[in-house]
Amino acid sequence: MKIGKIINYHRKKQQMTQEQLCDGICSISHLSKIENNSKEVNIETLNLLCMKLGISIEDEKNKVSHIKIKLQEFYDAIERLHHKKANTLYLDLTEYKEFVQYTELLYVYELYMLRYTLFLNQVDLAEKLIEKMGQNTKMFSEFELFVWNVLNAIFNHKRNNFIKSLDLLEEVKDLRKQYRDDITEYYYLKSLMHCRLGQSALAIYFGNNALEVFKKRNNIIRMLDVKTILSIHLTETGEYERAENLLKEILDDAELIQNTTIEEMAWHNLGFLYGTQNFSEKALECYYKSLALIEKYTESYYLTIGNIATHLLKLQKNEQVVNMLEQELGSFEDTTRIEYVKLRVLYFEAKNEEKALILYLVADGLPIMEKHGNRMKVYEYSERIAEYYQRQGDTLLANKYLQISLHQMKKTHNTGVLR
Repeated sequence: MKIGKIINYHRKKQQMTQEQLCDGICSISHLSKIENNSKEVNIETLNLLCMKLGISIEDEKNKVSHIKIKLQEFYDAIERLHHKKANTLYLDLTEYKEFVQYTELLYVYELYMLRYTLFLNQVDLAEKLIEKMGQNTKMFSEFELFVWNVLNAIFNHKRNNFIKSLDLLEEVKDLRKQYRDDITEYYYLKSLMHCRLGQSALAIYFGNNALEVFKKRNNIIRMLDVKTILSIHLTETGEYERAENLLKEILDDAELIQNTTIEEMAWHNLGFLYGTQNFSEKALECYYKSLALIEKYTESYYLTIGNIATHLLKLQKNEQVVNMLEQELGSFEDTTRIEYVKLRVLYFEAKNEEKALILYLVADGLPIMEKHGNRMKVYEYSERIAEYYQRQGDTLLANKYLQISLHQMKKTHNTGVLR
């Protein structure tokens, strides 16, 4: 503990000048050096200064130790996604904000507050904090640099810069073992980034590592998150039995801890698993169970509606799809939403109106997806339009939209992801 800085803090808090504090104890220059921690102070002088300030060295040491413990509990609560506990600890720690500025905990305190900002998904505020804190990185300890890179990786993930996130994590990979007990989400973040990039083998590899880490800490919620990633990519790689077993484990655990969000996601992913195997009836059963747990008119709600429509079409239940989508499409106030476009496409498919579908894609669907930067749908829709005009014998228009799809493929090759 840098006691000189603590003396400086209490002196200023009591609105005492250096001259007033050192009177009868030591010279002003001597006190100045003590406060700047540039001079070793003998215990007698220190005791006299503390006595005059009405503080105890032991109490100050205990306070710093207390804050250190609270900070670790704070980060642990965030890693466990324990919102209530994290918020309580946040409020407790804000009471020490001024005091911490005079301790060696300053940068750890600021980094953990940044983590809380990201936890609350306040991305714009986090960006400002990162810009401000970036000026002090040369003064960071090795541990603080490790945390700094991890938090920047989380920030870049929230900005959809997945490759940048992986680069930041790779920079500090040699420090992970040293600080694995303090920061447990490193492997999870690597798995998540590879998941976002569609790199199944790496998502599974780091996911298995993350699962072991969270098991040791008994972090149940994050274990379920990792199992979700694993189930998705085991499905993608054709390991259907393992994926199904994981999803059933997730459902049992979600029911046990009464977490409807995780339960809803598990039913959805189980529907995806069965759909991948062309078991449309079983897929629909899962999607309907998922839908019952989702808040209406959210992104997840419309995604599930779209999946239900897709499998009903596979079962040639077109009329049922038309009736369902007419009602859902009528609920949109903003028809430029991505979700609206996807459902509108399914609606035209259900009515077997290919020409109307292509005209819609040209006039609205494709431009909306381009505006939102949804490369996967821009690629899919431009390919579809090109194929239509090729069948119609219009090579000029066919080539125009084929070029758009090829451009998206090139972007995918450069960035590693269609999203």
